[in-house]
Amino acid sequence: MNSLRRVGIVAVVAGIVFGASLAAFAAEVETPYIDGSMRKLGRGVANVFTAPGEVVRMTEIVGQKDGYLAGITVGIIQGLWRTVLREGVGLFEVATFYAEIPRHFEPMIYPEFVFANGSWGQQDK
Repeated sequence: MNSLRRVGIVAVVAGIVFGASLAAFAAEVETPYIDGSMRKLGRGVANVFTAPGEVVRMTEIVGQKDGYLAGITVGIIQGLWRTVLREGVGLFEVATFYAEIPRHFEPMIYPEFVFANGSWGQQDK
């Protein structure tokens, strides 16, 4: 019974050492795939929940550029379209966060987030 106990203790210690060495190795390896896929997942979730902000954003952008009458007509229509578009892109990114679509996990819509840089005023790329 004593020898069985020693084998168990040795196995547990070996497992802990092996696990710790894997964790140290994993910390040293760059993980652009994991970072990219997690950013894509987060971006998708954020876009799904903040997409209605496009109505306010586009109303403000069009209003500043073409006047407030255009903002409350054309801006609202553009905002509704961009809301649908951002929702669709967000759902697609959540569903495919593990796949590198598009290449290098680039955003499919610009700005990447509705509240890019904390400002409404930045138009698309």
